[in-house]
Amino acid sequence: MDTWVSIIMIVLFIVLLIFIFSIALLTPIIGKKNLLFVIFLGFMIGAVGGAFFISPVYEDVPQMARGLYQLTSDSPEIIMVDVSTNIDLDRFISDVQAMEGVGNVESSGIIIRTDNFTQERQKMIEERIAIVDPNIESYEVYTNGTIILNVKKGHNPIKAIKTLSDWLMLTGGISTRYSNVHVRIEADPSQVDNLANEISKEEVVVTSVKGPVQEQVSNLREMMPGQLNVILFCGILGMITGLAGIFIDNILIYLQKIKDKFRKEE
Repeated sequence: MDTWVSIIMIVLFIVLLIFIFSIALLTPIIGKKNLLFVIFLGFMIGAVGGAFFISPVYEDVPQMARGLYQLTSDSPEIIMVDVSTNIDLDRFISDVQAMEGVGNVESSGIIIRTDNFTQERQKMIEERIAIVDPNIESYEVYTNGTIILNVKKGHNPIKAIKTLSDWLMLTGGISTRYSNVHVRIEADPSQVDNLANEISKEEVVVTSVKGPVQEQVSNLREMMPGQLNVILFCGILGMITGLAGIFIDNILIYLQKIKDKFRKEE
């Protein structure tokens, strides 16, 4: 939500409170017997104002806080993306590396999806996968055709995918349906949103953004009360405003007494 829109909505809620206060000031005219009505009206108007004006602003608080955290944080955020192997991975990494606010960019894993295979074939793949490509450091093999790999730093993931795909087809007639490469991008917190939008224009899916800023926002979300509580609070605030209007004369007299008491002590 735009900052000016948020300010306008807060101002409109304040206007509602002033309206409640104005109605309460009329109690000498409408009579004390309508006291409960004024209190009820204050609660209802406050709650409605909270639902329509304060609740949308309240929803946007984590995003506002996120912008502040991004400006004050020195630690990089980590953007994780899945890159289709239909595009040139080397070019993609090079282009991202050249973007403003980007630190280190590296592949962090590979997902290969193939035809289903038997448990015997699964066992054979697990036994020989490191021989097929010695640059594969770790792997997970599932009979539903999902193979998850991690290769040595600096090794081209596309070469690992091609080597393994060719071997699977040659030895078992297993076709590779598609494959993705996980890419890990270190980014300046203030540039995360721009980078995520720019990166998404490619055949790329941003899977997560992690780091100190995201942790702070998550902690804030957990601490924030629910929207229903905010609406109820606004209703109570409206009720208190109504009571303040009803008893404004008594309040002013009491404040004057306190003021006079302090003057005497001086």
